[in-house]
Amino acid sequence: MNNKSISLRSTLLSLVLVSSLAQASPIALKSSINAIQAEHARKIEEGYRTGALTEQERIILINQQNRIKIIEARFRQNGLQANERRQLLTLLRWAERTIQAKLRNNERAVHLPTPH
Repeated sequence: MNNKSISLRSTLLSLVLVSSLAQASPIALKSSINAIQAEHARKIEEGYRTGALTEQERIILINQQNRIKIIEARFRQNGLQANERRQLLTLLRWAERTIQAKLRNNERAVHLPTPH
């Protein structure tokens, strides 16, 4: 199996996870969000280890993940509302796109949107 098919497979898995979150219970949602975040961290570290990501790209992606975690913690302080869940899922989708773009060494910048 080549890197392109592995990457496509990972992307499809992430999309399936994200799309299933809309119907998930709060406990399932948290574990699914954690699973997506863990997968993002794994991809970042693997990309750095294999040389697909530079140290600077790795730091940028880790900082992006940390910003998402801060936003998630803020949202969860008073219970995660439906609109906050949608915003969090949007942030996770953007993060996935950013990771994939960096792994493909794509020169287009994909920026993390700011929640409203």
